[in-house]
Amino acid sequence: MNENNTVDNRLPFIPFGPFHLRLPFIHYKIEYVEFIQGLILGVTGLSSLPYLTEYLGIPYELAWSCIIIEIFLYTLHCTLGDPVIPGWITPSLPLTLLFLKGFDMGPDRIHAMMALQIEIGLIFIIMGITKMADKFVHAVPNAIKGGILLAAPITVLQGQLAPKGNLYVYPISIIAGVALLVVISFSSSYNNKRKDIKILDIIAKYGNLFPYLLAMAVGLIVKELATPIVDTTRFIKVPDFSSIITSLSVFGVGLPKMEMFVKALPLALVIYVIAFGDLITSETLIKEAGKSRPKEKIDFNQSRSNLVSGLRNIILALIAPFPPLSGPLWVGMTVSVSMRYKEGKKAMKSLIGGMASFRIATFICVLIVPLVSFFKPLFPVGASITLIFQAFVCARIGMDYCKTDNDKMIAGIMASVLAIKGSAYAIAVGIILCIVLGNRKKILVNNEE
Repeated sequence: MNENNTVDNRLPFIPFGPFHLRLPFIHYKIEYVEFIQGLILGVTGLSSLPYLTEYLGIPYELAWSCIIIEIFLYTLHCTLGDPVIPGWITPSLPLTLLFLKGFDMGPDRIHAMMALQIEIGLIFIIMGITKMADKFVHAVPNAIKGGILLAAPITVLQGQLAPKGNLYVYPISIIAGVALLVVISFSSSYNNKRKDIKILDIIAKYGNLFPYLLAMAVGLIVKELATPIVDTTRFIKVPDFSSIITSLSVFGVGLPKMEMFVKALPLALVIYVIAFGDLITSETLIKEAGKSRPKEKIDFNQSRSNLVSGLRNIILALIAPFPPLSGPLWVGMTVSVSMRYKEGKKAMKSLIGGMASFRIATFICVLIVPLVSFFKPLFPVGASITLIFQAFVCARIGMDYCKTDNDKMIAGIMASVLAIKGSAYAIAVGIILCIVLGNRKKILVNNEE
């Protein structure tokens, strides 16, 4: 075990191939501020329940068991030496749901999700081993990147505004939650006032929590949401592993056919392009945190982050396929923990300790039955808030990628095709338009920028 933390200024770890194995209480202390935040915010992870129940046809209790496994796998990042708080590949969610709609509910749809997530996991692992991620993403023209991201707002609003969409069922609750989340995330005047008004700063630091709570309060007042019923018959939820194995895992439903993998491949490549942005963001945030305490070395390795993300996706694909997928970063909480780390050792002894403490607590949170049952009426609203907010984010980033008028035209057409016909058609249209309308030298220059 590498116990020498003074020579290279790194937290002690056990060497394990490309990974740095670290265990709580042995290699880092539990940071109680982050642990408490995790206990509060962990319930937001259960907003993924509607995606499993509605799009994979899984019963509520079984979906809950799947999410417990998914949230446990978050702890792999810090355990294996990746100093981030991981999350979903949220911008890809509308595209994944559109893909799943092309298959019949039941084994076919589960196989489709399984094939997609296996391929995404393999792409992460291949990019981590070969270190080719940067070259691969830079080879994709900006117009195509823009088109991929601009498709998300179209698909999200198509689903939400449909006759049975959540915006028709819970309009006031969702609008209230989205409005607060957009304001605390993008409003310059709000961010300026955070410096002087402590409560505004606290609301922003907790990310999705206060928008969710506002949506729940509004929903109860206007009677869009049912009154919560707290389940006190048990305290801890034990995952139903036997049902997961027989009805969801590769051991129960078998591997997908090769045609499933062929159909999923274009979308898997698209999703990796989206996820790569999180890897870059992770590296930037960790480097910024490290500069504040130069005597301590924070070892962020993009290849390691790719490998752990790939491992999570492969495990879930084989055991409990998960539509939001396993991404390398939850930006809001990674920023929050990094900011407290910058305050010095009195605030936080180690960055990995803060990140790990938060994720350990979120795992404990989703096991607590009374807490989960209290928030159960909010889950469909929380899922919609997440999707609609992501539509805002994707629209902004997608527009940023469009450097020229031709980029804007190509991205707009490609986004429409992607939202209506899927990723394979959209990629073909994007490539053809880039060839017809683009200039190779300009495309390469734009990508470098």
